[in-house]
Amino acid sequence: MVFHPSHPEIVNASAPTAARAGLVLSRSPGHEVSTYRSLLQKLAALTYHNSRFRVLFRGQCEDYTVNHMGKPVAGSSLYPSILRSTGQKDRRDQLNRRFALLARSEAKLKERLADTEIHRDRIVRWAILQHYEIVATPLLDVTSSLQSALSFALGDDRDEGYIFALAFPQLTGSVSVSIESLTQVVDLTQVCPPDALRPHFQSGLLVGDYPVVDNTKSTHGEKGMIGNNFSCRLLSKFRLTHCRNWTDEGFVPTRGDILFPDAYDPWFTQLKNIKEELRAEVPFADSPLSATD
Repeated sequence: MVFHPSHPEIVNASAPTAARAGLVLSRSPGHEVSTYRSLLQKLAALTYHNSRFRVLFRGQCEDYTVNHMGKPVAGSSLYPSILRSTGQKDRRDQLNRRFALLARSEAKLKERLADTEIHRDRIVRWAILQHYEIVATPLLDVTSSLQSALSFALGDDRDEGYIFALAFPQLTGSVSVSIESLTQVVDLTQVCPPDALRPHFQSGLLVGDYPVVDNTKSTHGEKGMIGNNFSCRLLSKFRLTHCRNWTDEGFVPTRGDILFPDAYDPWFTQLKNIKEELRAEVPFADSPLSATD
């Protein structure tokens, strides 16, 4: 069951006039929602009628599209940061350098943080590097909190934004792996201790492919452009409008210093040092050290 631009209410994705969930739906302009109350009601319907899934959210100020040679060729781009194009011609060389940088970052993380969870699972280390914006990884930031997602979409007094509702199998623990859906989800609120403030304040989760994409050969460059794009998990894309009026209905975006409590987060200080070291060491200009949002 999905929300589609041509239907005011939730509709079966197999209906003749409705776009199928996933990549087809991502090509639509989005289901317009102009009030906070309406969004809450529609999300209630979405989660109720898709109860076999865990619905996770991603909020964005824009609907970034998949591009080729500077032109949009498909729907929404929900690629992990390490796979996002910068327009370079030598795509393979760019990816090789990015994966090499990720390996160096991961090694530094293991040296700095003694938490046992960090040393137990590589995807947990990637999740922390991604969530703290240290380096691009094969993971995508999402959240279980609608408040956090809306705050990312509508912060800074924006009047419009987007909420992506993504369907994943029900979570089973701190790292949930689904062989059937070929996905895995890291719940940082279950992995990180309470002094790591950012993931707890944002209700942060990271999603990735299973098996992991850990080198250039396993990326979408080898499998076609639809590979590794988490738009394939899209249940609904909501286009939010007239959002400055939502304060009258009770919605107030979470302040930036709460979403990013860097001044009070001891993990941020340690991880920032890693990023600064990498900036000093990496000679090439296209390193994705800040492409991790």
